[in-house]
Amino acid sequence: MKNYKLKIFTFLLSTFYLLLATISASAQTTPQFLVSWQAESYVPSWYQGKVLATKGSAIKVSFELIDSGKIADLSKKKVRWYINDKLVQNENKGLGLKFYSFIADDYPGQDTEIRITIVDYKDEVLDKIIVIPIVSSEAVIDVPYPNREIKSGRNSFFAYPFFFNIKDLNKLSFEWLVDNRPAEAGDNSAILDLNVDSLAPKGFGINVKLTIKNLLDELSFASKNIEAYVQ
Repeated sequence: MKNYKLKIFTFLLSTFYLLLATISASAQTTPQFLVSWQAESYVPSWYQGKVLATKGSAIKVSFELIDSGKIADLSKKKVRWYINDKLVQNENKGLGLKFYSFIADDYPGQDTEIRITIVDYKDEVLDKIIVIPIVSSEAVIDVPYPNREIKSGRNSFFAYPFFFNIKDLNKLSFEWLVDNRPAEAGDNSAILDLNVDSLAPKGFGINVKLTIKNLLDELSFASKNIEAYVQ
């Protein structure tokens, strides 16, 4: 009985390793797409995250095909590109095209679907679909005080724009409101220096609103409200 159980266990173990080896071999021989994309929207120089696209952003998508651990030669292959199921580039533009650039036409909250098709790779048709999220521009207020607790005297608030279709900050306007009243920001409109009266009671709340507008596109703007408290 023990020998029988041992044989069953050995058989199951062998079957498992054979299945694992088959899956591994299949994964190694199946061509894999490596796709990347870049959006040309504005972010602060210190930002290290993914630069996202908004409507009107220039986007570049590129890819490589990895086959058996090596970059495949597609120089003589037909590569077709689709945006939201619409054919936008094919072999009429040339063979083996591994990149495509376009302007995002979708609105914030929507996704742009990119499909790459290689129609004649080793007698197969290979497809890859990626989704690029389209986001709204963002305005961020940096309050460099713990728990947003400000003190009497001068307090500085810093404005940071994200995902605007501009090259530099000169194409943006920064407007500040303090308790719904316009506030002058000084020479650098991206910085608000707020003077708090020494008689302001502890815990008194001050509302600060920032609006950032794209001077090149009146429909492109973003706002942010925060509440700061006198300590």
